[in-house]
Amino acid sequence: MLETLTAARWPVLELLAASELPASDQQRVAELAARQGLRLQVVSSARLQQLCHQPDHQGLLARMGPYPYGDQAALLPAAGKVTASGSPGLFVLCDRLQDPHNFGAVLRCCDAVAADGIIVGLTGQTPVTSHVARASSGAVNHLQLFQITSLADGLQSLRQQGFRAVAATEKAEGSLWQTDLTGPVVLIIGSEATGISPQLLQHCDLQVGIPMLGQVGSLNAAVAAGILLYECRRRNQKGASE
Repeated sequence: MLETLTAARWPVLELLAASELPASDQQRVAELAARQGLRLQVVSSARLQQLCHQPDHQGLLARMGPYPYGDQAALLPAAGKVTASGSPGLFVLCDRLQDPHNFGAVLRCCDAVAADGIIVGLTGQTPVTSHVARASSGAVNHLQLFQITSLADGLQSLRQQGFRAVAATEKAEGSLWQTDLTGPVVLIIGSEATGISPQLLQHCDLQVGIPMLGQVGSLNAAVAAGILLYECRRRNQKGASE
């Protein structure tokens, strides 16, 4: 919550602190809240637990406004700015991720590699919630998330700006170890249950799988995303140093 207040991107509508919270922490929270025109309400820890229905509230509770997604109109200028800078752009398109913990973990990976943006759809996708925020370790406060009506249209728009669409799928014939991931990339992470939709797959330039050396046939979305994102960054760093 301190990170959310400090970043001041996601609107906070109401903020409560447990009276048991150290006075110095209460003062810091109150100062951050005041910058957003909020008054910190101090209540008992029992009341806080009653409101949030869980004991591990860490002394703070907030009622949040809608998460500040960008839209498709904002996506294109953001992508254009990245390509104009000459840096190898890296966007992630999430196709109907439904598990909040998984989605949050993907966002945490995106922040770790300084991804330029994350694209999600309006339907079939878990929204940014407190559970997602917690699983992301606060990454939702620093990333650019774009919520758009048509993932296929958004993907096509990025391809027209020079991005290659790379689908992460265990069904791919191409292996990550042999795939060229240099240059601007949109990495597509599919639904935990059904993978990437056929509509998106037909717009992809590459399909890539992560070699599985053990007995299990696949990885979950967040682990796969982390591996692929770091490989994209590693390949571009290597290319820049050669």
